[in-house]
Amino acid sequence: MTMSKQNYIESLLRELLIDIVERIASYSLKNLMRVKLSSSVLNQVANEPSVYQKVILLSIPVFIWSCSVVRRCTSFLEMCRPLGNLEALYRKGVYEFFKRSDSNGLGILSQAADGGHIGASYVLAIISIFNGDESMREG
Repeated sequence: MTMSKQNYIESLLRELLIDIVERIASYSLKNLMRVKLSSSVLNQVANEPSVYQKVILLSIPVFIWSCSVVRRCTSFLEMCRPLGNLEALYRKGVYEFFKRSDSNGLGILSQAADGGHIGASYVLAIISIFNGDESMREG
């Protein structure tokens, strides 16, 4: 008797499935979406918070021109940010600080930098240098 592909996936440990889907998410957003569409079990696993922490956002453009794309991308980024996705935090922090002149952007950038986002660390250092005084020495 041969085990079907669906039964085989369901027989794997959930922790192993989560690890596999996290790795897929960290390499390709497109492949993560394909995994979500492949089965209901993998769709459930792909909705784990740890997967959204690791999802790579390179395929989402930084500058978005179309209104319909803006809404979809923004809602996806807003879903990733509270779950600790460093790239989503970095983008939100840069947007808030430079576009809106909101000092909360520095806190968001700091959160991304504390998590290990190199770009956020760099931007915080440059901001500190340009602020002068004590923050210039920190930068």
